[in-house]
This record gives sequence, structure tokens and C-alpha cells, in this order.
Amino acid sequence: MSWLYKNKNFSCFIVLFFLIFLIHKCLGYQLKLIYVFSAFALFLFLAAISRRIYIFLIAFFSLVGMLYTPIGLNYGYPDINAVGSLIYTNRNETAEYISGLSVFTYLTAIAIFVLMIFSFKLNVTLSGKSKNGLFTLFFISAFWSPAKGYIKSGFEDSSNLLNTSLPEVRFFNDAYQSYKQVMSENHRFAKIIKYRDDWQPVVKEEKYDTYIMVIGESVRKDFMSTYGFPDKNTPWLDKTNTTVLTNYISAAPSTQLSLTNSLAVREANEIQLNNSIVSLAKKSGFETYWLSNQGMKGGFDSPVALIGQQANHYTFLKEGNSDDRSYMPDENLFPYIRKALVKNERKKKLIIIHLMGSHPQPCVRTNDKYGIYFHSKNISCYLQSIRNTDSLLANIENIANKNQLRWTMLYFADHGLSLVNKNTDSENLTHNDSNKQNYQVPFIITGYDYVIKNADKNTVSKNIIDAHRSGLNLLSMLSTWLGIEEPRLVSKCAWFSNQECPNQHTVISFSNEYKDFDHLKDDAINFD
Repeated sequence: MSWLYKNKNFSCFIVLFFLIFLIHKCLGYQLKLIYVFSAFALFLFLAAISRRIYIFLIAFFSLVGMLYTPIGLNYGYPDINAVGSLIYTNRNETAEYISGLSVFTYLTAIAIFVLMIFSFKLNVTLSGKSKNGLFTLFFISAFWSPAKGYIKSGFEDSSNLLNTSLPEVRFFNDAYQSYKQVMSENHRFAKIIKYRDDWQPVVKEEKYDTYIMVIGESVRKDFMSTYGFPDKNTPWLDKTNTTVLTNYISAAPSTQLSLTNSLAVREANEIQLNNSIVSLAKKSGFETYWLSNQGMKGGFDSPVALIGQQANHYTFLKEGNSDDRSYMPDENLFPYIRKALVKNERKKKLIIIHLMGSHPQPCVRTNDKYGIYFHSKNISCYLQSIRNTDSLLANIENIANKNQLRWTMLYFADHGLSLVNKNTDSENLTHNDSNKQNYQVPFIITGYDYVIKNADKNTVSKNIIDAHRSGLNLLSMLSTWLGIEEPRLVSKCAWFSNQECPNQHTVISFSNEYKDFDHLKDDAINFD
């Protein structure tokens, strides 16, 4: 192929090669040079037979790569979780996610665009022999693996022949198959949610009449003063008598993955939404409330929204498509919280409050307001959003005490976040699954009668539990908190003690695979 080196457009060949390299990376696949060379050969072949087709396909794949870069670099190829996130996310949340991306992500997308423009200048004239050689190189490298699969199947499964791992083909096949799977899951969830639960609960605890569970959003525990952050942004939690779990990790790094695996039974790798914390409480005789500042999407209700709709009373502040980008603070939930608290019930109540909390972008949560500046405007707003949640918890305590309720409150967050653009004025936080801080979240319990004594029988304000706990066991932990015994949730672990228990270091990644938490990277805050 000496013509390649002698050609005056040699620089364009280099540009095309690196363009393909970047596109493959941004489509979320593990980089394999064999497929880079395969696509390179294909595009050279197309440039030689039809410049229009070449330019059209280069533009098409480049634009797809650019648009998918924010997802591909952070979440990977379009598997069921990536596609599900796109379906369950509204335009407002998408805009917020994009604005929180690292500078590297933007530069990569821009690089694809620039390389695309320069690759248009490629002008190739080849002999018939060279064209045949390029096409043969492309065909063998792209279809050798599927051909082997077809042969191994005894020439019975011809579909293997189209099952190439070439990213330009695989991306659309994966996206289509994942979309079908998400839609199938939606139909399954919508169907299973109508099934009766098969809980067999026995209520043992009679100490409290009102249980309040507050689900925070995107809260890293290391940004809370309760967990050691120097800015006192959780004054109520700091002074209140509480049980604090210091090593609780969320089940997964995103809301849907985390809460469906935490609040419902998972058996044989399937989520049983009908057997959720809400249906367990109802079966146990509780009056249940689900009060949410997150969206409910009608025909595409998320699994978490479906769990919420199991409650006797549910409220979603953002019903419909939830596309309103206007300021919607969690305090807007308070009239509904107050109503649920003061309503005179003859039976126990479980009130679940799902906050928008510290969801990216944090300055949208705080209406661009913050008290103390730390690192960047976004981080400062993030700290303020945590302070706002602390104030909400204090207000809940106040109204519960005024109404002389025998109450207990449990607060935890669905997942954490990762720092991007660290140590710059544009430092921010976004979703990720590579770092420990994506899973390290607060878990705190308090109540109207919380008096904590240490081993010496002295009264202290904090009961610190350093034992490791995983969100994959949250349903069992919650049943213990509610005073409910259920055969499927019985555990030998004393969850709210310092007993170390097995299998407490497992988390779920974006690709829905189990990971060892201890093997993840550290993304510590820089205090220098």
C-alpha cells in the first residue's frame, strides 16, 4: 500500500484515522485497533468510489459520536442502563447533566468536529486492485468473529453473521436491542406492579406511630459537616441525637438503579416492584405516603415512580414530562409533609419523602444562592443544597414534635457524585461509577425519644456505627427500622450495631454488573 505514503493527502489519512479512533472511544466501546483499521479501510474504499457517500457517512458517524460523547465517555456503550437513563430523563435534567460535564468531554466532542471538517478534504484515487484490497481488509477484520460464530453454530444461526463488533454497526444494534429491552422492562414493571405482593409480615415494634423516611438526592457524605466537612452546613444534624452509619454505601451510582435495587426485592436478577418497601408497610398495616419532588412521566413512569404510586397517598410535584426548568425547591413539599404528619390516623404511618436535594446542577437547586464560597460557584451551591436539606429535616422534626407524635426519621441518599474539573473555578460534580464517592452517602436515624448512652452509660449525642453496610441490603435494614419481621428479609446481621457482616462491599455499576467497592478509585476533596 505504498500509494498511501506517496499520496499528497497523507495528512488527511492521519486525520481520518484519529477521527475514527475518537468516534470509537466516544461511542463507549473498549478501544480495539483492529476495528479502527477496519473502519479506516472502509472509509478509504468509500472515498475512492463515491466522494458524496464518503462525506455523508463521515458526517453522520461524526455527529453521532459527538452527540453520544457525554454518555459514551461516562456511561459506556448504549446498554439497557444508558438507554433507560435517556428515556427516564427529561430535557431539563439532560441540560443540567450536560452543563456539569468535564472540560475534557467538551474538548473531545469539539475535536471530533474539527477532525471531521479536515477529513472532508480527503481525495483518493485508487486502482481497482487497491479498492479490492481495502474492501477485503475491511470485510475480514469486521466479520471474521461473526463468521466464526456462524461456523461454531453448525451453520444454523445465520443471525451471527451480522453480529459484528465494529462500533459503526454495533452501536445501532446495541441501541435498538437496549431500547426494546427497556420497553419490555417498562411493560413488565407496569404489569408486575399490579400483582399482589406476597409478603408475610409480622409487626413487632410498637414504639413509634410515625415513621419518616427522607431520600436525599446525589449527596456525598464527605461534603457534610456531620461527616467531618469543615463548613458547618448540617447544623441540625450536628446537634441532634442521631445514629450515624459512617460506612453505608448506596446500591448503585444513579437514582433508578440504586432505589429499585434498594427498595424492592431482587431475585434471580429481576426486580419485583410489587414487593417493595411501600407494599411491605401497607401489608403490615401502615398508612403510606410518597411525597416526591422528582418527576412522574405518565406513559414512561420510572420504576421508582411506580413504587411511589403503590402508596395510599402519593404526590409528585413534577407530574407529566417534568420539563420545567424553573426553580422548584424541596421546601415546596412541606405543605404535603405537614398534612401527612398532622392527619389523625388510627394506625401507624410511613411517610417517604423523595427530594431533589443536591441533584446536578446544584445552583439550579439553590436559585444561584450560597452562603460560603468553596472551590467554585457550583461546589458552593452544592454545599448550600445540603444545608437546605438539613433545614428541611429540622422543620419536619419541629412539626412532628408540635403535634406530639411518637416519631422516628431515617435519612439517606440514593447515590453520590464525582468531582470534575478539580481545582479549577469550574469545579463541579457529576454522575460516575468509577469512584468510591459515587456510593459513599449519608445514613442517619433519629427520633423523638433519642437518648444515646455510651459503654460507660454516659449520655452522648451520636451513636456511631462504623461497620460496613450495603444498600443492596437496605430493604432488610428498613424492615428492622419499621419493626417488621418478614421471612424473606430475616438476617443474622444486627444492622444497627457495629457487627461486621458478610457481603457488605458490593455495588452495582452503570452496566448493571456487581463490583467490589474496595477496588474503586478515591475521589477525595482537595482541602489544600
